[in-house]
Amino acid sequence: MRMKLTLLAFAYLIVSGLLLATAYKSTGPITTPKTDRVAVFEMERFAG
Repeated sequence: MRMKLTLLAFAYLIVSGLLLATAYKSTGPITTPKTDRVAVFEMERFAG
C-alpha cells in the first residue's frame, strides 16, 4: 500500500511539472537582456 501511494505521488509530481512547463512556455520571441549584451561587448572589447 505504501509503495502504491509513493508511486502515485511521484506520478503526480511528474504530471504537474509537465503541465507547468507547458503553461509557462513563452509564446513571444526570446530576447537577450540588455545587460548580457553589454557584458559580451565588454568582454570582446577588452579581451587580449
